[in-house]
Amino acid sequence: MVPGGAGYPPLYCLLTGCNGATNNGVIVQQRLNSIESKLTFHVLSLTILFGLVFSGLQIGVDYYNEKQRFLTETHDLLNRQQGPAALALYNYDNAALESILDSLLLNVAAVASRVEETNSGYVRHAGFSPALLQDEQQAMYFRRHSIPLLEPGTYSDTPRRIGTLYLWSDDRLSRPGFNRRAAVTLLLDVLRYSVLALVLALLLRARITTPVRRLMRLLVNLDPRSAERLPKVDQRLRGTELDELVSKMNALLRQMQQEVQQRQEAEGRVRFMNEQLEEKVRARTHQLQHSLDELRCTQDLLLQAQRMASLGHLAAGIAHEINNPIAVVYSNIATLGEYLAELLQLTDEYELAERLIADEQLLESLFRLRNSIDLDYVRSDAPELVRNTRQSLDRVRNIVRELRTFADSDQQPKERVPVALLVQEAVQELDLQQDKRFRLVSLLDGLPELECVGTQVRLVFRHILDNARDAMPDGGTIEIAGEHEAGWLAVMIKDNGVGMNAADLSCAVNPFFTRKEIGKGTGLGLTVAYNIMQHHGGDLLIDSTPGKGTVVTLRFPCADTGLTVAARERLV
Repeated sequence: MVPGGAGYPPLYCLLTGCNGATNNGVIVQQRLNSIESKLTFHVLSLTILFGLVFSGLQIGVDYYNEKQRFLTETHDLLNRQQGPAALALYNYDNAALESILDSLLLNVAAVASRVEETNSGYVRHAGFSPALLQDEQQAMYFRRHSIPLLEPGTYSDTPRRIGTLYLWSDDRLSRPGFNRRAAVTLLLDVLRYSVLALVLALLLRARITTPVRRLMRLLVNLDPRSAERLPKVDQRLRGTELDELVSKMNALLRQMQQEVQQRQEAEGRVRFMNEQLEEKVRARTHQLQHSLDELRCTQDLLLQAQRMASLGHLAAGIAHEINNPIAVVYSNIATLGEYLAELLQLTDEYELAERLIADEQLLESLFRLRNSIDLDYVRSDAPELVRNTRQSLDRVRNIVRELRTFADSDQQPKERVPVALLVQEAVQELDLQQDKRFRLVSLLDGLPELECVGTQVRLVFRHILDNARDAMPDGGTIEIAGEHEAGWLAVMIKDNGVGMNAADLSCAVNPFFTRKEIGKGTGLGLTVAYNIMQHHGGDLLIDSTPGKGTVVTLRFPCADTGLTVAARERLV
């Protein structure tokens, strides 16, 4: 196999542009299916076919002319021998007839000659035997030529036909060298037309298919979305149908590019609108979530306010109902204490007077009576009982007084009081500065005066500080700081105690909720503080972490501005 790539001859590769090193069947198939390959094949085949047709026509014409020439020569030969043959037949000159017949056989392709006399059996024959001439397999190649023999004019005024001169020729011998000449002519024509087809194919490839293939590559590599350079036909193809097709295609590409650009702009606008819509949805969702949180907080505050209002009405009624009996009991305990003191003094006087009694029986009776009532124990225990009872009554009176804050908050007048003073008074009431277990850090300088009910706000500070102290049984640090900003005054109280978990934190301001031991807390401290803050238009916020401590923030509305903010950053 000659080198041509993938089993194809070099001529095919030259005409179709296939790569000799390419063995990829897909590429070869694409080459075979290309317009260039098909056009080249059709040019080659049609050119060679037309050449063969024209050569065949030429050979046919030559064959016909050669045949006519042979027939003419044969007819002329018979005409020349007609007179001598007629004279010899008329005279029955056998030697002359045989000489004439032999001379006829000297002609090209002549294979037999014959003279027959009319109306008699006289025959003279030369050449192939009559049997061979009549053979079915050979008869198709033999052609018979004849000419009538007339009586010589010297013997009769009206010549009559006396016989016939026959000549048989072999068509295979009638055109010597014609087949060879025809084959050579056909071969030369095939070569000539093949060369012509090759030249036409190369010219067609250079003039048409190569520019078309170049244009096809431009179209294949063209991106309709960014067609910066539109394809143009080669200069050699200007004004052709391909030029018109490319012009239509360029117009279509420009239209497609405009549509793509418009679509991209529309997609950009849609994307921008989607982003804006998503941003609005997120903002609206955040706003709705914030509103929902505020609604839940407001609902919780409303429920808390309702509970506080109900508790306030209940506390006001309980405080009113309990306060009068407690006042009576407290007054009676005081009087009873005085009476008890007088009775004990009288008992002492009686014991001194016993020495003056001479009646032994009376003395013994008094002694038994004193022992039966254990007068010494009563003398030592009775004052303690009265004191404990008075302390318990004081505790009850304090609870009643705190309960009355639910009903009396709006009735008490407000006054301008320094916040630091209220905190200091609450600290003094709890004796925190005297307790060596605790370290108190106060950063309340520069804060404005607060318009409030001083006793109630001091009670709030006292409850918060008391809870901070109880949260640190082994001692610790209590930090107090404040800030004034944007119409609000905030006081932060922080301890490093045990802290509260989420469950305790959610119930911290509920009435009667306490983690203290029985008898050490009423569970009303934060409830009262929360209620007081609500009546002052403020808020009480608690932030606590178990094991790390608690920060309570008290926020009061304050109209004063321009004051320095306390050092909140120092609060750890």
